[in-house]
This record gives sequence, structure tokens and C-alpha cells, in this order.
Amino acid sequence: MAGKEFTPAVYGASGFRRLLRDIEDRYSGAFDELGPRALQDFKHMIDCVDAFLDLLADPRTDFRVKLMCYGRLREDVLEFCRYYASWLGNPLMERLRAEIYELLEEAVCWWGEQEVYDEIRV
Repeated sequence: MAGKEFTPAVYGASGFRRLLRDIEDRYSGAFDELGPRALQDFKHMIDCVDAFLDLLADPRTDFRVKLMCYGRLREDVLEFCRYYASWLGNPLMERLRAEIYELLEEAVCWWGEQEVYDEIRV
């Protein structure tokens, strides 16, 4: 692995990105109705999740860093959804939070399986 650049798609992140883009497409309209600032906040949150997927796929990053970022991102998503629930309604924001949490959980599980697989191969 030394000297090679990692490609997230090789590690399966492309499937998670596709799910993330589906989430973005489904909820963008609701945030767009609130105005450009709300849409910008939503896109920023989506970008943070996308960056986390890159981090997960990077074999050079220590697992403790990945887990700390996972916990922080879950908190950020919860805070974001609570904030916008007053304008968009609690059911919509609960669905958004649940979908993002599910995506994050699947990505972390996938990453854990890859770590075990890499250890077995060595």
C-alpha cells in the first residue's frame, strides 16, 4: 500500500455515495423552499457525510480517528435535524436523521468488515 493513492470507489464507498446522493435529491426541495441559506446548510451537512466516507475508505487513517469522527458526525446530524424540525416538521427531520444514521451505520459496518478481511489476508 505504501506509495499508492487510495481510491474510495475501490473500497466500496461509491455505493454509499450513491445512497447519499439519493438522500440529497429527496430532501433538497424541502430545504430549497426555506431559502438559499437552509439549502446551503443542508448541502454542507451532505458534504460532511461525504468527507466521512472518504475518511472511512482511507486505510492510512487510524481506526480511533474514524470512530471519533463517526460519533461527532452523528451529533452534528442530530443537531441539524433538531434545528430544522421547527420549520420542516419533526416527522420529516426524523426520517432524514434515520436515513443518514442508517447510511453511516452501514458504512462503518462495511469498514469494519474490510479491516477484518485485510487482517486475514495478511
